[in-house]
Amino acid sequence: MSPQLNQWLKERTASPMQRQLMVISGDQQWCIAEAKDIAGRLGLDNYLWVSNGQPEAIQANQANQANQANQFRQHLGREYKAVVYNCFDGLRASALAALSGTVKQTGLMILLTPELAVWPEYQDPQKPQRISYGFLDKATHSYFVDWLVNQIQTDPHVVHYSAQGLKGINVSLATVTPFSHHSCKSAEQVQAVDAIRNVIRQSSPSPLVLTADRGRGKSSALGIAAASLIDEGKHILLCAPIVAAVEQVFIRALALLPNHQRSRLELSSGVGKLFFQPIDRILLEKPEADILLVDEAAALPAPLLQKLCEHYPRIVFSTTIHGYEGSGRGFEIRFKQYIQKHYSHFKQQHLNQPIRWQSGDPLERFWFEALLMTDSGFSKANLSAGELTTLSLTGELLKQHKALLHQAFELMINAHYQTTPDDLVRIFDAPDQHLHLLLEDGQVIAAAQINLEGSKALEELANDIVEGKRRVKGHLLPQRLGFVFKHTEPITLRYWRIVRIAVQPERQQQGLGSLLLAKIETDAKSQEIDFLGSSFAASEDVLAFWKKAQYQLVYQGTKKDASSGEVSALVLKSLSAEAALKLKQLKRCH
Repeated sequence: MSPQLNQWLKERTASPMQRQLMVISGDQQWCIAEAKDIAGRLGLDNYLWVSNGQPEAIQANQANQANQANQFRQHLGREYKAVVYNCFDGLRASALAALSGTVKQTGLMILLTPELAVWPEYQDPQKPQRISYGFLDKATHSYFVDWLVNQIQTDPHVVHYSAQGLKGINVSLATVTPFSHHSCKSAEQVQAVDAIRNVIRQSSPSPLVLTADRGRGKSSALGIAAASLIDEGKHILLCAPIVAAVEQVFIRALALLPNHQRSRLELSSGVGKLFFQPIDRILLEKPEADILLVDEAAALPAPLLQKLCEHYPRIVFSTTIHGYEGSGRGFEIRFKQYIQKHYSHFKQQHLNQPIRWQSGDPLERFWFEALLMTDSGFSKANLSAGELTTLSLTGELLKQHKALLHQAFELMINAHYQTTPDDLVRIFDAPDQHLHLLLEDGQVIAAAQINLEGSKALEELANDIVEGKRRVKGHLLPQRLGFVFKHTEPITLRYWRIVRIAVQPERQQQGLGSLLLAKIETDAKSQEIDFLGSSFAASEDVLAFWKKAQYQLVYQGTKKDASSGEVSALVLKSLSAEAALKLKQLKRCH
């Protein structure tokens, strides 16, 4: 163990320090051994080890838990003194973002990685989960890891430890006077609890919108308010994308009502109760409740949230602004427009002050910046009828246009509720993906994320795809068309699928989306693409957009999707007379 590490550990055990990111790089077994030793020297008796396999010493200690990165959601709402994430077993950006929020004040998040210089060439086991079939052999270099390594090396508060020694410093906790209250931990949390209770008291009820970044005590505020309402005999219905997301609500309510009965989905006094149901069941059964609390509302589709408003006049929408899945910013821009239009007296409150860590926390700041969850600096003031240009970016070029990438990704987060940190990795690393940008005076005013699909790469699998025996990663359009039309020909044609397209809210309804589509069409023709297409939840406004752009509706589902509340639709635009004829023949045969 290096002298620098010894000194760093002594400082960390001698006085309380802020949460930080520590990166241990080198041979995998050396990294594991060093992480175990560091955990032991820091006296960590409750930490999470994220890996596909467990070191033997971790297995023997029941206080420590191990899990795969794909199972990160089950740890939301929990807290650990440290999280050790083994990047040799695969990198999931959404997992990293989410798990960083489970690290307690004074804790560490430790990444185990190959040597930083060679990490971008490392063949990540998660790669097949984010690269489409037929493109894996082209994805030999991770530009996202390039990006991440640069963030690690330029952030002065990240600690890097390797066989060459340790670089980095501890960051001391500031002295803060504790907030004095019987149940709440900040003045903002007190206000949030009062606002939730006021929804019950209002003679003319209207929705409450509660927003916060992680660690601000938002879910705890729901639990505190629920506990007081249970004592008054109220029935509180609780909803979220997954039940694990509301574990903290139950934990906080039970802490205030220790003698009440708790099951996995309910906390009851015998008269009042807090009970959880998934949104599809709520909309189907419409259970009676005095108030409905919707946590992590940004990860639920706006049409379903609107239906909840229609049936439950006393409702609280609570959401994380920088979410691990779904976007609170998008929720604010899209769903709050509906709230403002239909409920003019609705209330809103934002929790700014962290409760679980201090303001300026180095770990939170690192992931916000690395995963582009900070403000991009897009300036509305500079919007004018300036010069319009277009730009197409892939992998390596994205690193050279950081500001444009940031603006484009922010735009897609705000426009599409399912955009997650994992999408940023795919944009960087997937050879079949690229961004098309429309710029005005150097700023992104519209963006589209595009996948290359189909071609001869699927030829050998075509019959199995048609018969429903095989489904490969990616290639949504050709696989869906081949199965629907029961014909192999659509499977081997070449498509550009527009995964996401978005225009800055201030510049919508000005033809800019159509202008970007026209540029995409020109570029696709130059590369001998047969069809442009898209697949989406078929709301009226989205269908109207594609129809206006002269895309044909070639498939529409009959069953509403649980996640969107809409049926799915698939649209195509032929890019040649030959492609148009083929589509016409297929539709006639079908």
